[in-house]
Amino acid sequence: MRDFKVEYLITLFALSVLVALAWYYLYMMASYTPMSMNMENKNPMTMSMDGTNTINFLMMPMTGEWGINDFIVMFVMWLIMMIAMMLPSTFIFLNIFRMMRSNMKSVSSPIIEMLIITLSYFVVWAVFSLIACTFQYFLHNNGVVDMMGTFQNKFIAGILLIGAGLFQFSSLKNACLEKCRNPLSFIMGRKIRGYTDVTYLGLQHGIFCLGCCWLLMLLLFVNGVMNLLWVVAITAIVLIEKMLPFEQLSSRFLGFLLVGWGSYLIII
Repeated sequence: MRDFKVEYLITLFALSVLVALAWYYLYMMASYTPMSMNMENKNPMTMSMDGTNTINFLMMPMTGEWGINDFIVMFVMWLIMMIAMMLPSTFIFLNIFRMMRSNMKSVSSPIIEMLIITLSYFVVWAVFSLIACTFQYFLHNNGVVDMMGTFQNKFIAGILLIGAGLFQFSSLKNACLEKCRNPLSFIMGRKIRGYTDVTYLGLQHGIFCLGCCWLLMLLLFVNGVMNLLWVVAITAIVLIEKMLPFEQLSSRFLGFLLVGWGSYLIII
């Protein structure tokens, strides 16, 4: 039997660096929004690629109708944002996986298994990023959201908030949240005979996390996809739901808040 502790620590360190870089990118992107660049009469597509401007090719597209290049930039942005927001919540899951697999005799390469389960988990969020990016692309080109990714119509934002709030009380939300909050029971009883089973386990965990959080992610359009404080707030909500006790109480309290907020936006 092998202890996965070293492999887990290596994976944890690598993921922590990746998450830190992702948050740094989001900070830089929020600092170099199209609005701020327009105020300085700068265009990220024409600025020189010197030491201070190398990040500009990954900045949010400018105003006007977006094309395929803008779509690619936004897709990269959504991918990096999901890394920053969702990977931290996998650390406990990976530790449980490490402890469970350390008791197995047929583990050929622990570091590869840790890599596979992490990547397969994130594949689910990569698919979500593609869908969210496509959603934003069409909303932007049809004038529904502004260049910051914010709904321009308060009624639409209110409907989304109410929908997300009601979803907090649904059986699907509770079932998915239960799987995310209890990785030990999720992993126990599953036969893991090789890399295929590890991949399937990572995909399953990602799907349950997506089922739990997808509407929370869409709430980014309420205050702006580019609003860094709003991104931090939603990330905190996800972590609180998954890690703190009294999950039913916190989830339902959030549901009431979202329904109330959405109703307020519709009424005023």
